[in-house]
Amino acid sequence: MRFVTRSLIGLFLLTLTVALLALAGNSLVSALKDRNSGGFAGRQARERVFTVEVAELALGSHAPEIRTFGEVISGRTLELRAAAGGELVQLSENFREGGRVSEGEILFQTDPANARSKLLLAENELVETEADLLDARRNLTLAEDELAAAQSQLDLRKKAFERQTSLSTRGLGTDTAMETAELAVSAAEQALLAKRLSLANAQATIARTETLLGRRKINRDEAERILEETTVRAEFDGVLTGVSAVLGRLVNANEQLGSLIDPDALEVSFRVSAKEYRALISGDTGLDQAEVLVTGPNGETLSGRIDRVSAAVAEGTTGRELFAKLNGAANLGIQPGDFVTVVLREPPLQDVAKIPATAATTDGAVLLLDDENRLEEATVSILRKQGDDLIVRPDGLEGRRIVLTRAPQLGAGIRVDPRSAGAQAAKAPAAPKPEETVEISEEERARLIAFVTGNNRIPEARKTAMLETLRQPRVPKAMLDRITQRMGG
Repeated sequence: MRFVTRSLIGLFLLTLTVALLALAGNSLVSALKDRNSGGFAGRQARERVFTVEVAELALGSHAPEIRTFGEVISGRTLELRAAAGGELVQLSENFREGGRVSEGEILFQTDPANARSKLLLAENELVETEADLLDARRNLTLAEDELAAAQSQLDLRKKAFERQTSLSTRGLGTDTAMETAELAVSAAEQALLAKRLSLANAQATIARTETLLGRRKINRDEAERILEETTVRAEFDGVLTGVSAVLGRLVNANEQLGSLIDPDALEVSFRVSAKEYRALISGDTGLDQAEVLVTGPNGETLSGRIDRVSAAVAEGTTGRELFAKLNGAANLGIQPGDFVTVVLREPPLQDVAKIPATAATTDGAVLLLDDENRLEEATVSILRKQGDDLIVRPDGLEGRRIVLTRAPQLGAGIRVDPRSAGAQAAKAPAAPKPEETVEISEEERARLIAFVTGNNRIPEARKTAMLETLRQPRVPKAMLDRITQRMGG
């Protein structure tokens, strides 16, 4: 009997041990599943919603602008050179660096003695040649008279020969008289030929003398030009620069003594990229329609127009070099060499929108919102880039809401929480609601602290803050609910 009782007790203990082991195994498996799932095994996954800033695509008129830098240059500069060498015998009082001169004012003069002597010699040679021409014309007149007399003499000889021939035919003349008349006609013809030769020589002499007279006039004009070039005058009103002349100095021919700049003909040279240049010349808007605004070193702003484009791209440079004429630059003190800021303003583009550059990719892809606040892809035509903005043509997208900043996690089909641009900055910060707290027992507090301490998925900084909060007399109810849910209680 005692054996049976002990056997029953052993069987009961064995059954109880197996049941406890099964319960422990089940708890261990559940704990492992809880750990692998991050403590959210009983929670249902929720869709993640991102907050984005949006704005409505509104069409309007926008004037594209190109901002660059340029240099002021002179569009009319005259180099002042000494055409004839010699000593500087006259120098204007205004001929110095920065001096202002008027049109026609004498700037400097080299010694005109040699030029004046050459002019006198040329004039004397011209007078001598004119006298030779007059003598040749007189000889021509005499030669013409002698030729006429020789022709008359020949006519008389021919008439005498005809009478002698008539008498000989009637038997009244002699052979001797006939021969004498024939010889007289031959001599008259030779005399006429000699006079014709004299006339031709007289005509040739006149032609040579006239040619020589032309050369003498050219020499005289050249001497006058050289004499005139010893005096250099201002071709226009301007300012002198690069002056290097002193009265009495010996200068060489073609030596530069300064430069004359027209202050009313200033230009600005600046560069734009090849893409910006193509945009300027494309469509109905040309270079002549673009307005140029130039800001000088003193902050003054001038207006101008594009005048021309450089014919070639210099070595080591890119883009296109443009030149613009400035209006009233001299009155504001801008001078050649000044470094200025250039704003190139094109005619306004109609039916376009301006969006941030962060809202579109390089090929014009943007994100739009549908009625359910989900994202969808669309494409716009990028017309211009304006600093941090883009001017686009959103064909068929007017009135739609566009995401102002594209993020890597955003894509088609994702649900977002739209906010107007700058809405948070415009609203005053709301007063935070007081957080609800509860009291817990020390046993529960120890259990919570043990769970948080043993959870390796919580960052150290966050874990330290949570442990400090759990040690307070009152614990936030939201935190208590989260930890309890993760513990599965």
